[in-house]
Amino acid sequence: AGGAASAIAFALAEAGVVRLTVVNRSSEKAGQLVARLKEHFPAGMFVSQGTPAGHDIIVNGTSLGLKEGDALPVDPQYLRPEMLVAEVIMSPEVTSLLQIAKDSGCSIHPGKAMLDGQLAEMFDFFTR
Repeated sequence: AGGAASAIAFALAEAGVVRLTVVNRSSEKAGQLVARLKEHFPAGMFVSQGTPAGHDIIVNGTSLGLKEGDALPVDPQYLRPEMLVAEVIMSPEVTSLLQIAKDSGCSIHPGKAMLDGQLAEMFDFFTR
């Protein structure tokens, strides 16, 4: 898993998620991230691979969605109206995944919000 996905996984673990499923194109990388999470949060339930069935939040931390015609990072059959679907991709602002999630009744969180948060943190860091 890449830097953004790893940071998001650790932030979710710090926030106390009950279960976190890490899916990556490389099962080895997913397993490595899960091992790091378990090391820092031994009480957490972290698994590598699997589906988002029964989850409340789906976060796309991959580059899938940057280009028109990219495969979806998540099978739309798992989307439920009570879910939040978040994206790290900033452009396009509404990726195919976010559009399908919105059409499925999910709440969505575009990737631009991540950039806004980074800029605020950078401002604080450099003006202390």
